Amino acid sequence: MHSKIIKAGLLGFPLSSSLSPEIFRIFAGLSGAEIHYEPRECGATELASVIQAVNAEGWSGFNVTLPHKRAVFKMLDMKDPASRDIKAVNAVRFGRAGLEGLNTDAAGVLSSLEENGVSPAGKRAVVFGSGGAAGAAGWALGRARAASVTFRARNGGAALETAESLAEVFPKTVFSAAAFAGPDGPAEIFVNATPLGMYEPGSPPASPKPGDVCLDLAYARGGTEFIKAAAAAGALTIDGLEVLVRQAALSLKFWAGLPGGDIVEFNREALKLLREKLKRG
Repeated sequence: MHSKIIKAGLLGFPLSSSLSPEIFRIFAGLSGAEIHYEPRECGATELASVIQAVNAEGWSGFNVTLPHKRAVFKMLDMKDPASRDIKAVNAVRFGRAGLEGLNTDAAGVLSSLEENGVSPAGKRAVVFGSGGAAGAAGWALGRARAASVTFRARNGGAALETAESLAEVFPKTVFSAAAFAGPDGPAEIFVNATPLGMYEPGSPPASPKPGDVCLDLAYARGGTEFIKAAAAAGALTIDGLEVLVRQAALSLKFWAGLPGGDIVEFNREALKLLREKLKRG
């Protein structure tokens, strides 16, 4: 049993659909630690003062979600390679260097693919979106030596900028940008890194084939439209809950050295408990 008390939370707007507090309640039960995790909605203008306030309240750190991942990155005193390359962050701790950042989106995507037996090496991928989550998915795919990654986004300028930035980091992967609603090029991996299915209704315009891989960074009770349609098409699906649990465990480790022991088993148990809880409503 841990006697440690960990205070942390989530900064972003809106936060009404977030399951992060529920996951950290499950983590508290699994680890024996006393974890106080609080969602705190804030706009861009109050972001810096909220970070100061939670530091004064004794938080170990915090997660960052829409729309602040890039803004908080600019405030960091220390950053991990993924955050530095993507220019976005989603886990921050109050450390010796000041504000220290970790991009758990990238690590969550990589470990989710790995756990499901998917190797992106040599495969063609499409990432829907152009924000911090899309950049993290592209980084993970580049790190895993995907043959190509195409960002399809409504913000074409941001998608092109992300593609060009990652092409410098991973020269063996071909990065490009294309129209969001354009025709599907040849691809075996599709990633939804947009708010569609979670904060906005709808689904990205993907047409997966049997045997393709579809990973969603959005999540919803009962599954997003994207994941349900992909499963019906015979694709291997990895839903946002899987990625979310892995991201949360990495955050906890970053803030407090938890979870101990086998992190893979810890994730599996937490994911199972979260799915059971959602089924019960």
